[in-house]
Amino acid sequence: MEGNIFSAIRDRKRNLTELREQKRIISEHIKDKRNEINAFLDHLEEELQEKASTVEKTNCEKIEEIITELEDQKEKVDGIQKDVESVKMFASNLQIFMGTKAFQERISTNEINVQQVYDNGSLNNVTMKCTFNEKLEGVINHIKTFGDVEIDNCEKHVSFSWRGDKSAQIFKSKSAAKSIETINVRLGRRININRESISGCAISEAGNMLFLQAHNNSIMKYAPNGEFISESCINPATSGIGYDLAVIDSNTVAVSSGGHDPQQIYLIDMNSTKTSQVFQLGDWCCGLSYNNDSFICCTYHNGIQIYDRSNSNVRILPNSPKWADNTYVASNANQIFHTNWCDDSVVCYDFSGQVQWKYVDSTLLRKPYGITLDTYSNIYVAGSDSNNVVVISPDGKQAKELIGASDRLANPRALFFHKTKHLLLVANYKNGASVYDVIYSINI
Repeated sequence: MEGNIFSAIRDRKRNLTELREQKRIISEHIKDKRNEINAFLDHLEEELQEKASTVEKTNCEKIEEIITELEDQKEKVDGIQKDVESVKMFASNLQIFMGTKAFQERISTNEINVQQVYDNGSLNNVTMKCTFNEKLEGVINHIKTFGDVEIDNCEKHVSFSWRGDKSAQIFKSKSAAKSIETINVRLGRRININRESISGCAISEAGNMLFLQAHNNSIMKYAPNGEFISESCINPATSGIGYDLAVIDSNTVAVSSGGHDPQQIYLIDMNSTKTSQVFQLGDWCCGLSYNNDSFICCTYHNGIQIYDRSNSNVRILPNSPKWADNTYVASNANQIFHTNWCDDSVVCYDFSGQVQWKYVDSTLLRKPYGITLDTYSNIYVAGSDSNNVVVISPDGKQAKELIGASDRLANPRALFFHKTKHLLLVANYKNGASVYDVIYSINI
């Protein structure tokens, strides 16, 4: 009952955060659409205004040309009038009679010119008017809303576990696999890491926490109470290396170099944080796991590769993606689990490369990065874009959000599960880390 209530509260908090984020995204989409419409209407308005200006200018120029022509004819008429008055005043009757014919010819020419202006339509009254696209009127008259916001009550992300047979639970083997619905977490402590780009983490048997800053050539050590202990250089001869951590044994952790030379794996003593051994790879390695005395590496050019630690044999895992850079991997004795942020998937392979299952649910898990396994091979995955940690059942058929944005997760990147202490270490890419106690509730 406690586990069911705990799951329900956490799921409702997740849904609250999800709704608020969806509201923010919807608001941005509404503004974007409004801006898009405004820009479109502004463009149409500008085109129409330019057309109005062009029509006005063209017709005004024509009218001004007619005015100039008429003023020229008026000047000629005025000249004839002055000549007539001069003839009347100073010429003899005979001269007046002789000049009348010349005046008549000049006047006739002016009359013809003015009549042509009248006849060719140059004196027609010019008016401007604007008509709008009838479809635009339809938009104004018929579109009454900008859009709509709907609620989709889809299937639950959480389920309750009720059992009537209590006696069967009492005698159930402790080593049996745990249903993911019985898994819950309780915050143990937060670790303040004043660094960004945390891409790898681990917990030693003594409880000390190790953090790796991507491409920074250093490993940071913190005490179980969250206090900073030390920072050590991985390889003094280079810079820009470091991506993921994989625990080899109680005293040793392996570090992948990431996308910078040299292409190596470094074995580091967790107590002294000194490099004890180096393995040459021949490719850049990001996500790293260790099992069956082999390194499982997410490489830049050859997908997932398996390096035999004892005799240095190398083989490419069949069916793995060709490029596995900036992806993560985890493994147990029989299976390899790979997160691929490119398509939001978690894929399970056996060691021969056969795909056992593929999990994809972009509503629950987006941009998966860090991955780790608990004692029962439940898979814990950090959703970088979904801001959560999701637990997936060993068969890949069930999943639920274990920790979400309401728990102050922001771009989680690295995960580590301590199998004897049942501790889950979660490191945000930028904003510190947290340790959770993993609780397996009793089914009733």
